[in-house]
Amino acid sequence: MLRGLDDIAWSGLSHAYGSAEDTPALLRKAASDHRKVASDALSELHGSIFHQGTVYEATVAAVPFLAELARHAPQIRADFTWMLGMLAHSRHAYGDEFPSVRAAVAAQVDLLLPLLNDGDHRIREAAAYTVAQAGTAAGPLWRRWEVEDDPAVRASLALALGHVDGPAAGPVLADAAVNGPPAVRVAAAVALLRAGLTWPDGTVTAVVDAIDDGATVTHRWAEAEGWYDELVVAPNNEVAADVLGHLLRAAKPDTRRAGIWAMGRRCETRRSAPAVFVPMVVPAIDDPDPHVRGEVIGALRRAGAVAGRFADMLAPVAARFPQVAGERGFTDEYRAVETLLLLADPRWIEPVCAAAAAGHQPDLSTEARFSPTVLAEIRSRLAADPARADVLAGVVAQWGTDAAAVVPDLIAAIPYAGSQVAWALLDLGHDEPAALPYLRAEAAQTGNLPAALAVWRITGDTQPLLDILRSTLSGARQAPPWEVSGLGDVGDGLLPLLPATREHLTGTAARTHPERQVQLLAARIVATADGPAAVLPTVSAVLAGGDTSAHLAATLIAELAQADPAAVASLEPQLRQQLDDRWSRIAAVRALARLGVPTAELARPLVHGIADYDGQYAVTAIVELRAVETIPALEDLVAGDRRFNTISFGDDIVWDDERLQERVRSAIADLDAMATSRWWSQPAAV
Repeated sequence: MLRGLDDIAWSGLSHAYGSAEDTPALLRKAASDHRKVASDALSELHGSIFHQGTVYEATVAAVPFLAELARHAPQIRADFTWMLGMLAHSRHAYGDEFPSVRAAVAAQVDLLLPLLNDGDHRIREAAAYTVAQAGTAAGPLWRRWEVEDDPAVRASLALALGHVDGPAAGPVLADAAVNGPPAVRVAAAVALLRAGLTWPDGTVTAVVDAIDDGATVTHRWAEAEGWYDELVVAPNNEVAADVLGHLLRAAKPDTRRAGIWAMGRRCETRRSAPAVFVPMVVPAIDDPDPHVRGEVIGALRRAGAVAGRFADMLAPVAARFPQVAGERGFTDEYRAVETLLLLADPRWIEPVCAAAAAGHQPDLSTEARFSPTVLAEIRSRLAADPARADVLAGVVAQWGTDAAAVVPDLIAAIPYAGSQVAWALLDLGHDEPAALPYLRAEAAQTGNLPAALAVWRITGDTQPLLDILRSTLSGARQAPPWEVSGLGDVGDGLLPLLPATREHLTGTAARTHPERQVQLLAARIVATADGPAAVLPTVSAVLAGGDTSAHLAATLIAELAQADPAAVASLEPQLRQQLDDRWSRIAAVRALARLGVPTAELARPLVHGIADYDGQYAVTAIVELRAVETIPALEDLVAGDRRFNTISFGDDIVWDDERLQERVRSAIADLDAMATSRWWSQPAAV
């Protein structure tokens, strides 16, 4: 077994931890007669060649040997079989090498097909999954279906037939969804959904009863975070509501909880869903099971603006927050506070302040929505109890110019909560001399550049800033992964750093992104003192390297272009290449616009950027560049039912999409006004 393993130059291949030279030894251990040795080796292989779903060069080379282990290993053959299927399944595997890995698994399909007839039902179940992912023809699956009597295997075969031969399998799957054993009913119903086929009458009751009986779908076959999500997410509104209603009336609390969670997934996918489905689950707040009641609170936390209809129900839960503020984890009370924060409902203020007064420091990382009422309540609280700036200062710091009126209240609170107030004032763009001791301490202790810049602006003292920059350039501190605004204002004050900065301008991109961030920091300093010519080769190299460092490089080029377009004009072709890079496209657009490229040529990447990692950044750029050509596409984006595909924390998907919709609508209004102004200012056509 494993013949030819040593013929591969494993040390020249890579996996998650570098060289793959350890892979052949792990494959040999995986072939052990001892189950624990084999299991431990497979676990290590998952960690190296299939690390958290990422696949590598070494994964491609390992596939034929994994297939051999699936067929002939003395132990855990089913585990090897499942792993091969997951390697070919885009739900579980990803990375630059995924197409090659999938092709490698497909090349083994003829050798894996005999596993459909293995004497071990666990291997047959895994084999149905794996050969379907590998691209088998339907014939072998149908032949196995005709003779198979194990429910778990038949369930896997149902999903495989729906995947490989959906339309033809429709009648068989329809019958199985209503009349099969519980596991087969669930699998057949999911397979019908994935094949785009209609459920027959009786499916909803049959499937929910099966779930209540404990039927499930293995996570390998899942196409979503929870396989049951599909039962509520995929159907039309009428069917989805029927499924949800049955789930909420199920006998087992876990089934009812699953229904509430799946409803939340539908809301995260479709903008029209919250108004229809959230009111359906709210009555479960009176469920006899406390976990179901908690799931309702969690659903409202994730529901977006529609949660405002139920704020009166959430407020008493939030009022209990001081009693549980010291507990670990996300309590129902904490979730209720978060929801009121997001709704700009001021009833979060009293419980948060009471918890702080009792010695707790609530984590208010959730962005509190601004409203004049909330601001007035905070100002009143700070006037009566300035010590509560320890939790309130960070909230108002998120609001920018909207919070300008609270600045005097924050200054008065410095003796009570100096460090929190200092940061809030800094975020609000206010350099306050009374906060200077805290800013100096922050700069010295953590190397925070904004704090050091504030010290310089208040006092003219560059020493804290120079100390941080020297430490960063030497490698003792990590460079910030964001642009350092205001550094150029220091001007000649940065001259002492020039010898240390120039050694980073190598003309090539450093190996790691933190090292590239140091290169770009050095480039900012040198460009401020000597102009852009000396830094362009290095900045260009980092830009070509892509990813987050390319965003910083394009941002720096945009700043240089604003001051002297001719100095960076040679980078225009490279900037155009970055328009397809999700990390740097918007910064590249800004740079190109400052080089004179018409916004009509930049409309596509600008709109595309809204679905990237930071849609707000793209919307701001669209308005800044007066890109009226984007209006039709922006209107289409907000008119659709699918949410923006931005990266959000799981609980914030709906809220972030709704906020982004608001910003896009505001941008459309601004652009419409610009377009009208532009039309009136143009001479009449002759």
